[in-house]
Amino acid sequence: MLQRAQLFPAEIIHGFSTRIGGVSQDRYASLNVGERWGDDPEAVAENLRRIASLAQFELEQLVRVRQVHGVGVLAAHELTPDSEADALWHARAHPGPAKVVGVMTADCVPVLICDRDASVVAAIHSGWRGTVANITGRTVQTLCDEGDVAPVQLLAAIGPCIELPAFEVGEEVAAEFEDRFVDRSFGAKPHVDLVACVRAQLIQAGVPAAQIERVGSCTHANPDLYFSYRLDGAGIGQHLSLIGLR
Repeated sequence: MLQRAQLFPAEIIHGFSTRIGGVSQDRYASLNVGERWGDDPEAVAENLRRIASLAQFELEQLVRVRQVHGVGVLAAHELTPDSEADALWHARAHPGPAKVVGVMTADCVPVLICDRDASVVAAIHSGWRGTVANITGRTVQTLCDEGDVAPVQLLAAIGPCIELPAFEVGEEVAAEFEDRFVDRSFGAKPHVDLVACVRAQLIQAGVPAAQIERVGSCTHANPDLYFSYRLDGAGIGQHLSLIGLR
């Protein structure tokens, strides 16, 4: 099962995968796209094939990168086997065949971006560290500087991730965020609103608020629909958030 943005033009391939509709078993049931914590590689491969079929692209087009909770923003055609980044982008003007860029998450914030003319796309993995470092704003700047688009032309979708009521943190993490994104009404420890923070970063980077869509819901609060690292710990499944050009 894929969840999609309503704002994106028809020329854009995209989707946020859920945990529904795959073949993985037990902790990984069922649409897991990560092998990192021990799922059967054949099951993961079949899950990816199913996602590609749902989104209507060839699986060979999919480009992913080793994610490190950093601020690296890389063009899909520039990747090497040793590349590390947390945001990938692609443009029609780039050499080679069309690419579909994707990031994996299981509570972190996935962000998909395209422009109204369907000439550039980007996929972002924004965990709390990446959110503090404003990887989303950095990606918007890259699309503007290197993709030759204005921020007012961009459309953004913030996908399924952990939401404010579930994201309890220590004081050292809360101190990294502006006070407006920290809520102390839940109990002894502060909670952080990653969705609000990422939305604010998009707006600060020049993306109009009306062109930002929230897709899906809280990964922690909906275990039948999503995987959640915070809820289940390591050894669980991961989601794929993907975007490309038809």
